[in-house]
Formats: sequence, C-alpha cells, structure tokens
Amino acid sequence: MTTPEAAIPLWERAELRAAAGTTLRPGGLNLTDRAAELIGVVPGWRVLDVGSGLGATMKRLCSRYGAQAFGVETSLQQIQRASTGSRCVQADGAILPFGDGVFHALFCECVLSLFDDKSAGLREFYRVLRPGGFLVLSDLHGEGGEGVGSGASCADRAGPLSVTREMLVAQGFSVFLVEDHSRHLKELAAKLIFIDGKPRNQCTCESRRVGYHLVIAQKKGLENGG
Repeated sequence: MTTPEAAIPLWERAELRAAAGTTLRPGGLNLTDRAAELIGVVPGWRVLDVGSGLGATMKRLCSRYGAQAFGVETSLQQIQRASTGSRCVQADGAILPFGDGVFHALFCECVLSLFDDKSAGLREFYRVLRPGGFLVLSDLHGEGGEGVGSGASCADRAGPLSVTREMLVAQGFSVFLVEDHSRHLKELAAKLIFIDGKPRNQCTCESRRVGYHLVIAQKKGLENGG
C-alpha cells in the first residue's frame, strides 16, 4: 500500500531534498561550518549529529574538519539513503546509545523542535558530552498563536527561543552564542513554494511568528581536548 503524500513528513519528501539539498534544513552547511569554526573543531574530535538525516553534517565534519563524526537518526529510510554505514545508528535522540562523556561536540540541527520532551533530549545531550564539550543547536523558534509547541510540523512545535535558553541553563549548559538566522528560513520557504507553485504549510505557519536561530552552549568543565 502506498503511503499518501500528505502523511509523509516533510523531511522525508523529495521536494525538500530538491529545495534544501541533502542538509534538509535552512542555512544548510553554511551554518554547520559557522558553528564548527566557532567551537574550534579539530581533527580527531568525536562529534555526534542527532537527527542526522541524509548524513550531510557527518560527511562535512569528517571531510573538512577531520572529525570522527557519528549520527543518530530515527528513520531507517533516511539512514539507508545516507549510505553512512556503521557511523549512523537508528535510535531516539532522547535515549542515546552512548556512554557518558564520549563526545567533544554534539550537533542537533533543525531537530530539537520535534522532540516530545525537549528537556529529556537536552539532558541526554549533556550526559554524552565531555566536560567542556559543545552543543550546537540550529532550529525554528515561534512566538504567539494557540497551541505553541504542539502539532505535527517543525513550525507548529517550535517554542519561544527564551524557553530553549532556560532549558539549556536548567540542564547545566552555559549559553555563549545566540544568533538569528531567520532569513534562511524565509529563503527555504520561498524555494519550496516555487517547486510546484503550491505553499507548504509544513515550513510556514501563518498564525505565528516563526524564525530560525543558531545557539551554541557548553557543558560545564574544563576538559575538551585529546
């Protein structure tokens, strides 16, 4: 039985791949590179990409920065498309199959807004990072409208950026960079519309003010080398 197109999440649909490429998100690898350079990724760092999708971030961190990059993705179909082999595992981002203090950095790009329990996810991120390890979050944020933080799409589930910052601090992170990159969201929304001339409700939400941000936080502690 064929799955109706409307029932397929936007991040698994061909039109998003056509508009955003293999990154499947606003800003693409430009934001990934900006974050990697800001936190100083060096060869040999162990980096985890939560919600790794088609593996674009993993491949970039390996090829450009020499990192040992690994991924976690819930969709088996996306893992199979990515062809990243054993470096990507199928798992829930809020229940990571790794030990404590394993990674120098963790990227979660345009994924946290989809978590049912964002605090639980951030708690897991903190656990698997080394002391002094970095967390890179790029995602949608939303203000206004009813049912903030609920719904099926990224835009529907995006909460206020201030709440994300509060959750990060509550889990023990130190937030040292917050940047607005909403223009990337607008650019992607425009590309989606012009693919076939039809608006894509999964990317925009008229009843709310939706933007896009980059946040970098750090786990408390001094160790993050070697």
